Amino acid sequence: MHLEGDLYDAINEGVRQAYHEGLLRKSVAKHPITRGNTNDNTPAIIHVKLVPGDKIKFTLAPKGGGSENMSLVKMLIPSDGIEGIKKLVLHTIFYAGGKPCPPLIVGVGIGGNLEKSALIAKEAIMRDLNDVNPDPVLAKLEKELLDEINQLGVGPMGFGGSTTALAVKINAYPCHIASLPVAVNLQCHASRHKDMTI
Repeated sequence: MHLEGDLYDAINEGVRQAYHEGLLRKSVAKHPITRGNTNDNTPAIIHVKLVPGDKIKFTLAPKGGGSENMSLVKMLIPSDGIEGIKKLVLHTIFYAGGKPCPPLIVGVGIGGNLEKSALIAKEAIMRDLNDVNPDPVLAKLEKELLDEINQLGVGPMGFGGSTTALAVKINAYPCHIASLPVAVNLQCHASRHKDMTI
């Protein structure tokens, strides 16, 4: 496939038109400190992954600030291991309470570096709710974390109960021998994302 023009400009124009024609809330600040509104939800946050083939797959994920605000990245050390990862995830969910609008989909990125762990955590929340991680170590950790998160008592919208999370999805990536980056990306119950291939 051959593309003409600027992919980023095309995506931003699509976002601009969609938010205008759909009468959707304009929620992008022009500057993180001085604020102001772009009034068209651009620029979009765009990640590109080059793979072999003659098709382009787009994944769109409009995400609210409540769940994103409760997400985090922490640079653990290798000796923290699985118990350190679990402690970090459970601490994040418990102290987030109702702010990310549970029940949640919890994306966890383990490995890479600071920004890679955050990116793979975001990609994890796009996985199908019912899939099973092909890595048996991660599949076991996903199940254990889901059980332990649902024992925290946070519940829907933080009002208490046994359903704080609908799923835990973990992606992993090789990392430096001296580090163990872990990102937790929370997605509220309104998990909006759509794929399209052209």
